[in-house]
Amino acid sequence: MPSAKPYVVLIDGKSGVGKSSLANVIAAHLGATVVHLDDVYSGWDGLESGRDSVIESVLEPISAGLPGRIQTWDWHRNIAGEVVAVNRADSIVIEGCGISTPRSRSLASTVIWLECSEPERQRRLFGRDGDAFSDYLEAWDRQVDSHIARNDPVATATVIVRT
Repeated sequence: MPSAKPYVVLIDGKSGVGKSSLANVIAAHLGATVVHLDDVYSGWDGLESGRDSVIESVLEPISAGLPGRIQTWDWHRNIAGEVVAVNRADSIVIEGCGISTPRSRSLASTVIWLECSEPERQRRLFGRDGDAFSDYLEAWDRQVDSHIARNDPVATATVIVRT
């Protein structure tokens, strides 16, 4: 028989706003498992497919008290990476662009939308990545904007954090 439903925190927001950092802080306080969607997106066009795979193979089983798994993405070789087990935990934090959808929110305890000013976001992205990914950022941001328009993660968030 599966154990009690875990405490699930979802953290959504645009690239560069600090989702991974916030996830790691929350996880440290909760003793939670963290899943970073950056490990799963299947390339620069993979926001939706990566997000959906985490909902189906991690969030749904974990919420049912079962272990999950993720299919990682090898960004250097641009191919699927290894499959990694995500063990059942009392608390789990899943962070990444696009994670807040009606389905994921129905399985979550808390949904956080994280944001900062656009100049600050650009500064953080450049500070973190340099211009290595600048050719892809516009296309990625279009996917995120489409997610925001379809899934309304801001208005449906439990908490909005502005940094």
